[in-house]
Amino acid sequence: MMTKFLAVLIFSLANGAWLLRHIQNTHHSVWIGLDQPMVALSTGVRPRLALVKYIWSLRFRELNDPLLSLACWAAITAELLLGVLFLLFALY
Repeated sequence: MMTKFLAVLIFSLANGAWLLRHIQNTHHSVWIGLDQPMVALSTGVRPRLALVKYIWSLRFRELNDPLLSLACWAAITAELLLGVLFLLFALY
């Protein structure tokens, strides 16, 4: 169970890094609007929370960017899986 959790976590972190870089490079105005979130929390928590809210609100669909959409759906799926795996790990 722990290996599955770690695998999803590593995927989630890699996907998140790619997603941030893609938004910054391809949709710079959106990145600015999200307070310029970075992979490291050097910019603080608020920009990362803005990114999470942006993804979960499904606003990424407005950009009609298939790669961004794929990464955002993967992020949502990974977060749900992490929650389920954490609960399973905690219960057993």
